[in-house]
Amino acid sequence: MTTTIEDLLKRRGSWLKGAGGNRHIAEQRAGLTRRIAAHYSVFESLRDHVLHGASGLEHPDHRQLAADLIDHMQDLGLVDCEETGKPIPNAAAKRFMSGGWLEELAYLAAVEAGAHEAVFGQSVGWSVGNYGGENEIDLILRHDDMLGFVSCKALRSVLNIEDRKQRNRLMDAVHEADNLADHFGRPGERVAVLVTTDLHDEMRGVPRYAALMGKAAVLDVRIIPLEELGWDRLVTALAQLWSDRNS
Repeated sequence: MTTTIEDLLKRRGSWLKGAGGNRHIAEQRAGLTRRIAAHYSVFESLRDHVLHGASGLEHPDHRQLAADLIDHMQDLGLVDCEETGKPIPNAAAKRFMSGGWLEELAYLAAVEAGAHEAVFGQSVGWSVGNYGGENEIDLILRHDDMLGFVSCKALRSVLNIEDRKQRNRLMDAVHEADNLADHFGRPGERVAVLVTTDLHDEMRGVPRYAALMGKAAVLDVRIIPLEELGWDRLVTALAQLWSDRNS
């Protein structure tokens, strides 16, 4: 009998609550999701324009890419365009553009990487003694009888090391992932943070936020930054959540 994610969680005093993210919708939007990942800086500006009224894109090539993304979202029923061409997002679009796309991307990449089972946008209930609670986990994957956990953070692509708020959000993401491992994981299981921030200085060959990388190394949290958001690299990174364990 095949062991499932739900079976493994139940043995740990936890259980799946609700249906989680819709896999069929994620598959239908896979082309759009992968285009967003490939052109995240353009999408980032488009998102801020559509959702928050920020100024538009200045570079002509970026404007064309943004228009193509809007057309793709319109084809999928995520936005309506007024006669002026201004895109009006519906509730599903707002969630998708705010970060749901990244969860869907992680799910699709986990499946491509060979996960035997994966769920995303999933609430997990738990009880310990007389205490109980609930966590939402962006991605849970299973390979054989081991689980992996991924926290997805759609944050600013450019790191301003002087911005304490941005640094804190990144550091909090690492601690949040470590808490998932402590609470729901077992020895040998891995946890990762998928974040849309550029964390490597390729020219100098050093991390842009060394303290973050050091903390992640100490806690055994795999950080998957913007540089690994491309499809092939992301698939490889997620596969390492179990292949590293077995090596």
